[in-house]
Amino acid sequence: MLQKLADHIKNCLERSEKCRAAAASSSDADVRGQLLDLAQQWQHVAKSYEFIESLERFLIDQQNHSLPKEVEKLPKEGPTE
Repeated sequence: MLQKLADHIKNCLERSEKCRAAAASSSDADVRGQLLDLAQQWQHVAKSYEFIESLERFLIDQQNHSLPKEVEKLPKEGPTE
């Protein structure tokens, strides 16, 4: 899943850059503004995917470093003195 997210992020950033390039070559101010807005939206989508990717990495890391099942069998109460 992480590789798929990386591909989505890359595609979004590429689309954002294409919109910026198209805006730079446009002579129409309205079209230029719309393309820049679209580029910003693609950047936002990329950041959303990056956030999902970081959450997935965190969950995988937590799963890999979880306590062994034997710990669940230990008494829940603290030591008695």
